[in-house]
Amino acid sequence: MHVAVIGAGALGCVYGVRLALRARTDVTFVVRPKRVSSTDPFRIESAWNDERETLETPVRAAQVPDDADVVLLTIGTEDLAGLDALVGDSSAPIVVVTPTMPQDWDRLKAAYAKRALSAMPTMSAYVRDDGVVRYWLLPAPNLIDEPRPPLPAITELVAELTRAGVRTSLELGVHETNPATTVAFICLGMGMAIGGSNDALLADEALVDLISRACVEGQRLGHRLGRPLFAASFFPIVTSRWGMRLLRLLPAEPKYFAESHFGRKIAAQHRVMIRQMIELAEAKGLPHSAFDEVERRLVSSDDGTS
Repeated sequence: MHVAVIGAGALGCVYGVRLALRARTDVTFVVRPKRVSSTDPFRIESAWNDERETLETPVRAAQVPDDADVVLLTIGTEDLAGLDALVGDSSAPIVVVTPTMPQDWDRLKAAYAKRALSAMPTMSAYVRDDGVVRYWLLPAPNLIDEPRPPLPAITELVAELTRAGVRTSLELGVHETNPATTVAFICLGMGMAIGGSNDALLADEALVDLISRACVEGQRLGHRLGRPLFAASFFPIVTSRWGMRLLRLLPAEPKYFAESHFGRKIAAQHRVMIRQMIELAEAKGLPHSAFDEVERRLVSSDDGTS
């Protein structure tokens, strides 16, 4: 099959390289126009065992090819507004790996109807300074919304990903499970963005208190959005004031990933997401005073004010 991966960031590279090398899938990476002419290889490396794989000649394009069977969407939430130009005339199903709040999901469904299927990755990845993508694959399977009626391209994609060592399953309601799980912990990442680092967050007692309260609001909201993953049952412990202290025990690489990814890479996504969380809390009659303060602090940290 032919898979188009929109976005050649960390997750997009892991999906695409593994599909191309391990499942022998035809893969096209849809990238920014200035990167289409690049001939650089893509290198991924497991953080568990340092196994490296290199796709020497990745195929790049500025738009999804007409003959693509399925699209994997891995761009940031803040870039979803430009999706139409990237999809072009393709009619292929779109598997949305990008974290989507209900507002984004409604817009995607309005634009692409049953072609849009939510996904929830159980993988973390970051791009090292030398361009190598380091990643952790977790034991739990990646989840994709089970289409109704079934779509052969999605069934084949699940088989190809699993063949590539990225175990994947179809499940109903992933479009609800994803935001319900995300809002339960994402304020912790926002705290790293506000503080600038894990250590700076933990050294600021007022910020720790704010983020703990925001996570409580997020967990309440999550249960109103859908059914969080089982792992979310541990979030109240990890995001409590004393639980956050456990972040000091993280090994160096996961700590670096958390700081670079949540604290810097997705700072723009944080600002979009906290605004959406406030809107959802208001619509559902839930308290959101901590969300409001987190939004103010995120905006202040972005424009350099205190």
